[in-house]
Amino acid sequence: MSATPRTTALPFWLHSRYMLGAGVVVALLLGLAALGFLAYERQELQAAVMARGELYARVLEDQTNRTFNAVDLTLDAAAGSSRDQRAAGDISRLSPLLLQSMQALPFLRSISLVDARGEVLASSSPGNAGRHIARATLLTADQPAGLGPLLPGRDLADLANLAGAPGASTGAGPGVANIATRLLPLVRPLAAGPQADWLVATLNPDYFANQYSLLLIDTPLRAALVSYGGQLLVPAEASHRAAGDSLRGLDLFRLHLPAGREHGQMAGIGIDGDAVFTAYRSTRRQPLVLVVDTPESHLQAELRGMALNVAASTLVLLVLMGALGFMAWRSLRSHEAVSDDLLAARGSIAAQHAFTDRLFQVSPIPMMVKDADGRFLRVNQAWTDFTGIAPERLVGHNMGRLYPAVLAAPHESQEQMSIASGQPVTYEEQMLDSDGLPRDVMIRLVPYTDVDGAVAGVIGCLMDVTEFREAAQRTLEAKEAAERSDAAKSEFLANISHELRTPLQSILGFSELGGLRARADARLQGMFGDVHAAGERMLALVNNLLDLSRLESTVGEIRLVSANIAPPLRAVVQELRQMAQARSLTVRLPAAPEPLWAMADIGRLQQVLRNVLANAIRFAPEGSEITLDWRRDGAENLAISLRDHGPGIPDDELESIFEAFVQSTRTKDGSGGTGLGLAICRKIMAAHHGSISARNHPDGGAVFEIRLPAGLAPAAAGAGMAVAAA
Repeated sequence: MSATPRTTALPFWLHSRYMLGAGVVVALLLGLAALGFLAYERQELQAAVMARGELYARVLEDQTNRTFNAVDLTLDAAAGSSRDQRAAGDISRLSPLLLQSMQALPFLRSISLVDARGEVLASSSPGNAGRHIARATLLTADQPAGLGPLLPGRDLADLANLAGAPGASTGAGPGVANIATRLLPLVRPLAAGPQADWLVATLNPDYFANQYSLLLIDTPLRAALVSYGGQLLVPAEASHRAAGDSLRGLDLFRLHLPAGREHGQMAGIGIDGDAVFTAYRSTRRQPLVLVVDTPESHLQAELRGMALNVAASTLVLLVLMGALGFMAWRSLRSHEAVSDDLLAARGSIAAQHAFTDRLFQVSPIPMMVKDADGRFLRVNQAWTDFTGIAPERLVGHNMGRLYPAVLAAPHESQEQMSIASGQPVTYEEQMLDSDGLPRDVMIRLVPYTDVDGAVAGVIGCLMDVTEFREAAQRTLEAKEAAERSDAAKSEFLANISHELRTPLQSILGFSELGGLRARADARLQGMFGDVHAAGERMLALVNNLLDLSRLESTVGEIRLVSANIAPPLRAVVQELRQMAQARSLTVRLPAAPEPLWAMADIGRLQQVLRNVLANAIRFAPEGSEITLDWRRDGAENLAISLRDHGPGIPDDELESIFEAFVQSTRTKDGSGGTGLGLAICRKIMAAHHGSISARNHPDGGAVFEIRLPAGLAPAAAGAGMAVAAA
């Protein structure tokens, strides 16, 4: 039964005729918000520009103060030396002293001693000595000492040359701008009065220009050094103003400095005549002003970039709002078409139901549908074929009406569990087939809901797994039979090995006794020796069988204790050295082996090395060398390697030789051996949580590698632990 579609009335204001007006209002609000944001950002940018200019002005002012402090200290020292030399009447030694006093001061060109007549008596620069200059060019008439005006030339010698030249400039003026090199004189009188000698330090203005350029590199700021009198001493880099130009027409000299302001900020016309934001600071010791200009064009450029971003963002918002408005308009226009779509959907759902019902019926898997009370609603043909019950008998009844209670109860319990939890359930039980025989089935139940979302029943499908369970039971029985057979084999090996050792001990004992008593008869003694050798080989075989049986069963144990394994390994080599010497073999050990601590069963570990070393001695060519090495391999492993120069091992047999009763085809020559030794070695190393492997060396021969976990020294190692062999 299909539900009737319901329509919901929209609010009166949600109508297409209001959408255009609302869009215009929102667009105006967005535009006003963007303009307000730009105005706020302009104020913030201007404040940031002022703060940055003030910061750089403070840094440059501090740097300039430190420079003039260094000059004052140098002049103090030079003044003392000059007074002493003048008093001693030996002025010739003063020049080297002046030169020494200005070492490592790149901002000074020279320090000179000038008398009242203007003669340079001594100078750190040899070119200045003996020159005559007009002292009035260095300081103004009302200035007894201190920093003079910017002068043309590199040093005092240039002032002497220019002083008498026609048209030479003796002060600040336009003529200075035509001189490529300039200097700043700093005068220190040695005594009071007009006849006192002067110490004159010539400062390099280019030093200050270079410092300003280095500090302000990659910034739009421009820095200049100006005297209190308005003379431009150090222009900014790339400025069209020249050193020596007068700047008294700027607001800085008309309004700010006359008012006693030693530092501050302002907006107006800068040194180069463009609109700037200016930060200025006066120096402490000299009548100088540091001026830092930030072009207003830089602020405008940043503001333009921000305005473009804001405009783009606003445009994107408007486009999005327009798109959303268009979508809303389309939704409103299509609201009336919903009813027609619902009608069409009903027909589609009916067709879908018919298709689903067809799939349900043709499915080869038995399927059924039940309500919340466990009554059958419908079943498919596969369910009918499996149970042999017609749908007419099933529909409307639960399983308890159709099957014995002992069979129906588990199914009904699982169905109610799935309905109560609302989750799928999978379980295995028995059902009667069409012949009335019980079958093992796996049933999957999935709850379904009604239109209100409540669980209305379950959909189930089953799979007959009787054959699978029977096959699994047969496999389990075969596995248990194989395990019993393997246990019987291991017990037989253990018993027969123990039984054979007793007569073998008797044979060995009597053969030794016979050999001792037959020393007079060489032939008889040889016969007893052959019997004894054959008994020894038989005893080794029995021991291997016993070890294999103990490792494959749970008889015996491997006891791991903390020990240094290097001495036991050397003991094995010493034990087999006679066997090696008999074949003219040399066993090479590590030169200085380090202690190797490990959790190991020393006897079993020696058994592994004894087996591998004995094999190498048996198959290595006579007169060759066997190399044995043991070392720490990283922080957590120990490695023992043994290399011989024998025939090697085929690549396809590198793993199979560790299997019981298997020997390499290259060494299986009938000389003895059962193929159990390496199998036992691998069992022992597995019980040590280690490994043993083999590989062929590129230069010939085989390499056996034994690895086991590293242990702790006795101070840190714990008590030994017993690990049963696998």
